[in-house]
Amino acid sequence: MKNPILLGILVVTGLFLFYHSIEVILLSLIGIGIGVVMAPLLSLLRRRYKIPRALSALLCLLIIFLFVGATSYALWFLVADQVSTLFERLPVISTNLKSRLSFVFARYPWLLNQIETLSLADTVQEIITQFFKGLNASIAALSGFLFSLILSLYVAVSLRDYFSTILQAFPPKHREKAERVLSRCASTLRLWFRAQLTDMVILGILTSLSLWAIGVDYWAIYGMLTAIFGIIPYVGTLLVVICASLITLSSDPSLVPWVIGVFILIQQIEGNIILPLLMKGQVELPEAPLLIFILLFGSWLGLMGIFLAPPVFAVLRVLYIELYLPYIDAHEIPG
Repeated sequence: MKNPILLGILVVTGLFLFYHSIEVILLSLIGIGIGVVMAPLLSLLRRRYKIPRALSALLCLLIIFLFVGATSYALWFLVADQVSTLFERLPVISTNLKSRLSFVFARYPWLLNQIETLSLADTVQEIITQFFKGLNASIAALSGFLFSLILSLYVAVSLRDYFSTILQAFPPKHREKAERVLSRCASTLRLWFRAQLTDMVILGILTSLSLWAIGVDYWAIYGMLTAIFGIIPYVGTLLVVICASLITLSSDPSLVPWVIGVFILIQQIEGNIILPLLMKGQVELPEAPLLIFILLFGSWLGLMGIFLAPPVFAVLRVLYIELYLPYIDAHEIPG
């Protein structure tokens, strides 16, 4: 565009609209992502059982609701009593923890002063309050989630038509490459979702059973948190380890090394056995850039951003490999 003033106005207007439409854009991306993940299942039902795609979409929707409901009930059944007990014992846990830490750090007065002002009950309560604020915001946005779910059904049912329409927007000479890149993005998204969900389930079960076997209190809570925050490389599990170690230290210090050992062992099993089997080199994401991306999304979008960051990063990585790197290689200036 030759007029720089007009270009600047368009850019500012675009950024303004993007900023004020970010929630709609996110909900749309979620719906499109779910639809892309569901599409192969609809195709399978239609091909094998001759079920129309629209009816298949309704069946998938029912399965999703049943799965989410059953999973939520099972988790609540496991952790409800432990959460109630933990809240009741927080004042005692805080007192015992300060006493034990004061004894350990008695040689370091400046640390001792910090420990004396430590209130585990208040700290945990504040963390939980902030967490549930984000959760309440998510619940308040239930209508948005329903919008995403309905959108996902439309996308899954008519994915081929939408895909063909998108390809028509590219010049004929670039359509083959666009088809390859978009197909790889969809494949990467499906592989990531399947691998991540399986990894979370296995990680949560292994952590819960291992902590239960060594006699740690609140083993179900730690297992659930490990499964949820395992999506954040290293940092998520580290936060759970610190929390579990501190609470265990307040009641039975002899178990703390066992708690740390369990988490180290499970992380080794995950890194060397579970993830290689699940990923098979197809959806491996570099940890450092992924962690930075998660922190950025979390700072922008809160709890939702943390869980959206990995699939978005996986798709952007495909675009980087398929589009940016070949472009740089093709336009490299000879030395």
